[in-house]
Amino acid sequence: MTLDVLSKGGFCQKKEDILFFCFRICYNLIVNFKFNLQKTAKIMKGFISYFFFGLKSNNNLLAVFFAISLPFFVFAATSANYQTDQERAGSVEFSATSTNYQFDAEIGHPGVGQSTSGNYIYDHGTIWATSTITTTIQWAVPESRAGVAGTNDDVGFYLTIRTADSDDDVVLFTSGLASTSDDGTYATPISFTGLNAGTYDIGFKGSAHLTKVLNNIYLVAGDNVLNFTQADNSATKGSVTLVAGDVSGDGGSVSELGDDVVNSVDLSLVLSQLDVDDSTGNGLRPNLNQDTVVNSVDLSLMISNLDQEGDN
Repeated sequence: MTLDVLSKGGFCQKKEDILFFCFRICYNLIVNFKFNLQKTAKIMKGFISYFFFGLKSNNNLLAVFFAISLPFFVFAATSANYQTDQERAGSVEFSATSTNYQFDAEIGHPGVGQSTSGNYIYDHGTIWATSTITTTIQWAVPESRAGVAGTNDDVGFYLTIRTADSDDDVVLFTSGLASTSDDGTYATPISFTGLNAGTYDIGFKGSAHLTKVLNNIYLVAGDNVLNFTQADNSATKGSVTLVAGDVSGDGGSVSELGDDVVNSVDLSLVLSQLDVDDSTGNGLRPNLNQDTVVNSVDLSLMISNLDQEGDN
């Protein structure tokens, strides 16, 4: 069907109507039939050439119809896994989606809206922030340490992030080895890359202590403060302590930091080092109270915790 036929056939009685009709055709080709830009451009070239010859005596009118038609001209591109749609004129919206990603932006209003994926959040015109979860430890206090409270509470440890309140208790993330300060705190953020914000169980495994777990803790993107002296992770310092006695393994790595049970293996290790001096206070793991010698105090503490297991 030619443009002349369109006019003579009654579809459009004026060339101005035909111009508008042509742009609507291009719009439908792109949006409804997914024509690519190259193919549509050829069609547009034919339309525009016609009107340059047909309306060259009235360029102002042609400009008006271009202005009217352009807002309807929409860019669209698709593939098996991705789609993007964008209007080209004015302060208009942009959106793009895939299986794992969505981006929405209001071009004329920066700062409006939010785009998300599994790994980041973007607040337009405000801040670009990754969703990395970090934790710091407000307190984790070993039991029965020698000296003034809060001055001899350092302990080697690692953290585990587990599925929340679940029978299978799946460990999702394990940190590297670190050590708290003398007051039982750890202020350096521990990062859990790839973990999304949500509810988890969090375990603290001490170098000579059973795992202490905080249950159903909601971790947000950014830093999260953990308090292992309170069962509910509330802010004040509580009375919950780390159970001592798990000294099996060489202690040099996460896998060698005990088996999370106090048993005869641990008892034999304390007995084998009984009366051995520990001048630094933390050089020997069987020196459970961290004084200067492995002695009957450590042995009695071990016996009192015999057969206890770490939290699940």
